[in-house]
Amino acid sequence: MTSQKKDPSLRSILLSLFGFVLLWAIVTDAWGYSSHLAINGGSYIYAFLSRLIWVAPAFWLISRHNAFLIFRKNTLLSRPVWNRSLVIALAVSLLIPFAGMLVTHGGFWINTSVSIPLEIAKIMMVGFVEEIVFRGWGYNALAASVTDQKAILYATVFFVLLHWPAYFVRYYRFGTMDVSSMLIQSFSAAVCGVWFCWLLKKGKNLWNPIIVHIVYDVFVTLLVG
Repeated sequence: MTSQKKDPSLRSILLSLFGFVLLWAIVTDAWGYSSHLAINGGSYIYAFLSRLIWVAPAFWLISRHNAFLIFRKNTLLSRPVWNRSLVIALAVSLLIPFAGMLVTHGGFWINTSVSIPLEIAKIMMVGFVEEIVFRGWGYNALAASVTDQKAILYATVFFVLLHWPAYFVRYYRFGTMDVSSMLIQSFSAAVCGVWFCWLLKKGKNLWNPIIVHIVYDVFVTLLVG
């Protein structure tokens, strides 16, 4: 006798997103885990390991509830859809960092405080796993349960919350809270959260928001810092 899979409720979807935020609060390197890796590039190695741990439940949820989702797993990561929305988003994701560079640094500037190849590799990993969790699972499942506007709102709220634990961990460890950076990053995450949901809707493919997410983060990191 086989048991029939139940569609996830709105409450269970929201709880799963809260779980992803909570899990990130546990595994974030703000705790200094990478300092215990006595090898070169330990912070980058831990960045990959922690995100592999963090994203694993999302792959399981997408697979388990595939029939319930708006965008099914067989097309979710099939290939990018090079439509007008992706081209516009890529142009914007390049213009904003260049404008930020000019405002912040008064001319051409590149961040030399990081290992550029390793930083790009890390950002690619970050963009991929965050889109799997918050758009591939979160928005995708929410859109099957509530209106599209509410799905975008809920997914974006949790995407913003994901960026908070590191600030509170550092406050707990060192007694300092960078409130201005936290507010700026929260605003940026809110705008990007809505933007990436829109890209998934337009392309019906997760690669579209993944590509834009990575391009935006790479250029912000390298040109603005």
